Amino acid sequence: MENMALASGILIFAGKRSLMAQEKTTPDTSPVRVMMIYNNTGSQPGLKGAWGLSAWVATAEGNLLFDTGGDPDILRDNMRHLRLDPSSLISVILSHDHWDHRNGLSWLLEHTAYVPTVLVPAEVREKYAQTYPAARVRGITGPTEILPGIWSTGSMATTYKGDPLYEQALVIFRGDRLWLLNGCSHPGVIPMVSQVKKTFPGKRIALVSGGFHLGSKTGNEVREISDFLRQEGVEKIAPSHCTGEEAITLFRKAWGNSFTAFNLGDELVIL
Repeated sequence: MENMALASGILIFAGKRSLMAQEKTTPDTSPVRVMMIYNNTGSQPGLKGAWGLSAWVATAEGNLLFDTGGDPDILRDNMRHLRLDPSSLISVILSHDHWDHRNGLSWLLEHTAYVPTVLVPAEVREKYAQTYPAARVRGITGPTEILPGIWSTGSMATTYKGDPLYEQALVIFRGDRLWLLNGCSHPGVIPMVSQVKKTFPGKRIALVSGGFHLGSKTGNEVREISDFLRQEGVEKIAPSHCTGEEAITLFRKAWGNSFTAFNLGDELVIL
């Protein structure tokens, strides 16, 4: 085990190889374990990195997968290396309808004895129901509880290259804190954090993680976003994927010990 950091009810294990699906815990107060199994940031022996994002979420009630990465073969190989059983999944949550977050879904649906529910923004439900007729596709509109203490933010509308786009993020609760996992933050990390604070008043934001989609932003724009997150009381950040190398460097410098690396192969344990 290396590089363990404790912060705001979070343990980060860099490169920890755990059989999360096999651990026995009790509901509600039990830890939630989140492992980044597909990402283009970071590297771990035995895992393949590629553009995209996928995170395995293990709870006492069962396992979830947040996004499926961009290459089915890489998702398959990484899951096999980590000894994660796709048949144990209750639900697959797709943050948005982009290839680097959805393409692994076809392999999952073909190699699971029990087909999980696929949760997508409601605006693209019909597309997924037609593309994957064997799947149970559920459209998410507003904030929705997926499992006890685990919610979708609900679908948030934006545009991407002139086309409509809809995105949801994952929110995990423990006590008076919440942890936010974004796919790409296409609606903007500021609007997404603001929406979470509005939807769940009184909760402290322990961590904002995942893709921030800031590759095209200037240094000053990134600093403004960083300042906003501080002002909103965000305790720690863990940007990856589409955040951009320069933006990640700026965040690391600005946040110091409150910057957390959560990349390929890293495991986050929410206490």
